Amino acid sequence: MKKISRLLIIALFIISIITSSCVVSFAVNELELVVNGVAKASIVIPQNPEKSERYAANILRERLKTITGAELPLINDSEEPSGSEINIGQTNRKQFDFGQKPKGSYFVTADNSHLYICGTGSSGTLDGVYRFLEDICGYTVYEAEVVSCPSLNSISVPVDINIAYTPFFEYRQLDTASISNAEYDRFHSINCSPVRSDEEGAYVPYLGYFAHSLSTYYCAAAQYFESHPEYFALHQDKRVPDQLCLTNDEVLEIVTNEVLALLKREHNPGADLQIVSLTQADNQHYCTCPKCAAVDAENNSHAGTMISFVNKVAAAVKQAGYNNVAIDTFAYQYTRQVPEKVRPLDNVIVRLCSIECCFGHTIDDPKCKENVKFMADLKGWSKICNRLYVWDYVNNYSETLSPFANFQVLQRNVQVFYENGVKGLYEEGNYYMNICNGEFYELRTYLLANVMKNPYRNDYDELMLNYLNAVYGPGGEYLKEFIDIITKYAVTDRKHIGIRQQPKDALPGIKNRDITRADTLWENAKAAAEDRRQLERIERSEICWQHWKCANFKKEFSIFHSLYDYMTVRKQFCQKLQDFNITYVGEGEIKKLSPQPFRVYFMSVINWESKFDDNPIYKFLDPFAERLYNYLEQR
Repeated sequence: MKKISRLLIIALFIISIITSSCVVSFAVNELELVVNGVAKASIVIPQNPEKSERYAANILRERLKTITGAELPLINDSEEPSGSEINIGQTNRKQFDFGQKPKGSYFVTADNSHLYICGTGSSGTLDGVYRFLEDICGYTVYEAEVVSCPSLNSISVPVDINIAYTPFFEYRQLDTASISNAEYDRFHSINCSPVRSDEEGAYVPYLGYFAHSLSTYYCAAAQYFESHPEYFALHQDKRVPDQLCLTNDEVLEIVTNEVLALLKREHNPGADLQIVSLTQADNQHYCTCPKCAAVDAENNSHAGTMISFVNKVAAAVKQAGYNNVAIDTFAYQYTRQVPEKVRPLDNVIVRLCSIECCFGHTIDDPKCKENVKFMADLKGWSKICNRLYVWDYVNNYSETLSPFANFQVLQRNVQVFYENGVKGLYEEGNYYMNICNGEFYELRTYLLANVMKNPYRNDYDELMLNYLNAVYGPGGEYLKEFIDIITKYAVTDRKHIGIRQQPKDALPGIKNRDITRADTLWENAKAAAEDRRQLERIERSEICWQHWKCANFKKEFSIFHSLYDYMTVRKQFCQKLQDFNITYVGEGEIKKLSPQPFRVYFMSVINWESKFDDNPIYKFLDPFAERLYNYLEQR
């Protein structure tokens, strides 16, 4: 009996040791920041913090209070440590050596009593704070109006957490409504939006014009063309006001002086980077005077005159001491081909534009002839340009409401850009959403924002599904299947996606069974909506599918229905567009929504939205169309 008692005591002793070890192990391996709604850590900033460090600390404190209800004390590092700490920026608790890491890099690390979030440049620390909020707290910004902010009683971090991040791109810009929201930009590290304050940092502005600035903003035709036509391009044997003669010395002097005057007014010496755009107007009217023609011939490219001109302005800017300023120009249409002789200076940005490409096949698809030439130019510019940017396109500018099934190429394209030395990326999308929003543009922006931060993340499909569920509700899984369907039929070996694709050319070869399945998916998504806001989002995005069916006379828009049904469904669709305040279709308001009866009842969307079609026959037929519909309705 005594032996059994001794064994029992020994066993209990061993169990107590094991149990104690587990508790100690948990305490050692996890740094507790908030426990049961009570702050267990202080937020520490340097005694003399940078504006961006103080701002990052305040953002962290506010978000943690929202998530947990706990308000963490904010102190500076002149105070002695007293318990767990979250150190923001370069505090005296630990100094970080970033070496040659680019601006925007950051570390998130911890030990038994300290969490450290520290970054370079004006935004690295703030970006690290949002990385912590996302990875540890589950805080996510899907859209300006859709933010996932969980409610947590406790927050702790592994003491061996060790996140080291270096930006893949120094310049990151997107379009759609959300990028005008400061929280969206901060969370996604979009660094080009003017909604960012100096405290937030990372604002990389284009001073003056963003694009197409030569002859419009610099050496403007409105000021000089009448008195000095020789300043402007000689094209087809006459001077034209919408491009400059880039070998004219007086033009160079004017533009240089205007750039230096702009910098004197607007330069910020504390900015990470500021950019001045010297870019051709949006036409093909390049100069063919003997001097320009000779430079272009020597370089076997019209980029010869452009790079030579921009280099001279960039040299003057450098000589004036503007070391954080870069001069930007285009490799666009007639200047896209790489010059053979001239090379851009180190403070020159070349923005290579992909406007001619196919956006259904990946940029590096060797079987896509539309993209093979672009890849050659991309590789060529990457060899000679220290700062290569890309202006990419992710939108249908003629039929903005039509499905634009390019989701399958977005991540790979960003990878290709990075792998070929691209340092800045602008994904131009539906920037005119206020007049035309009826597809998945915000989803596209969300996906791009994430892959621009990390092109090689392995959760792309999960990112898409998470977004769809957060924005559209439980029906998001049905919309994911719909996107898979249109992606399947987006392109073939002979069919490509351009930025002005017509609905009749979209989804080539789609099967009737898949059209029927797509209809079912939209109905399932609507049925699963949990509230009116989710339903409205689903109904708005469904417009792209209805638009395609209307243009292709499919399903409810088929010509094989009764005349009354044929007319009614078109009238209802037109009314839906009006209800969602969709007034135009296409960039530059090129297609106006016209509720004229004949157009609505009888013509495809391609025609009854045309802004420029003033054919009087339609107005003549309008009263007859309306009377016919009223007659059929009363039968």
